[in-house]
Amino acid sequence: MKGQAVLIVLLVVAVALGFGLSIISQSITDTQIAGHSEESARVFNAAEAGIENALQNITIGSNTIMVDDISVNYSVAGENFLEEVYSENETATVVLGGVADTLTIEWGESCPGAASLLITVIDSSNQLKRYGWNACDLDDDFTYVDDPGDDGYLRKKELTVAATDELARIRPIYNLAKIRVTGNNLPVQAYGIDSTAQSLTLEAKAIQVSRTVPAAPAIFDYVLFSGTNIVK
Repeated sequence: MKGQAVLIVLLVVAVALGFGLSIISQSITDTQIAGHSEESARVFNAAEAGIENALQNITIGSNTIMVDDISVNYSVAGENFLEEVYSENETATVVLGGVADTLTIEWGESCPGAASLLITVIDSSNQLKRYGWNACDLDDDFTYVDDPGDDGYLRKKELTVAATDELARIRPIYNLAKIRVTGNNLPVQAYGIDSTAQSLTLEAKAIQVSRTVPAAPAIFDYVLFSGTNIVK
């Protein structure tokens, strides 16, 4: 009888000990996970700080900063083409740089439903040239473009600009559109920014963003330009 009691006590002690060790192990694991999550968040915030630092004064090249005890490396690269998705009536602005060029403009995915483009070219005297292109045959006053684009774009058309032209503003209508604009003499149209942060525990995070050059919003497409006072 005494032997059975001892066995029962030992069994209860073993179960209690196993249960306690399990709780301790789980607590240690939870603490480690919480610490890892906190460190991961700190490193991610540091990488974001690198992006913000680059955006404050965009300069092509690389730089290193310290955020608390976290090393952050970020780099800025210029892109001599424009490629973005624009909502309906949002305007893409292409900086021409005062050099004669032939722009290749690609857009759209499939018909029906592909956006049409309204294009305004503004020269150094604020004179405007306007173009209207349809990706699908809509039988209206716009020019129907049937040349196929590359890399999945539905349509492609070339636009010749003069050395006196400064901006080309491209506005999709009827639908949103992914637009790509390339040329031989284009200045920087967008900046690609990469930021990588690494802590002393070797936790690392990387962020990549793209920013186009500053441009007037779409409402400015409706502004009346005048070289002199406007007489009512």
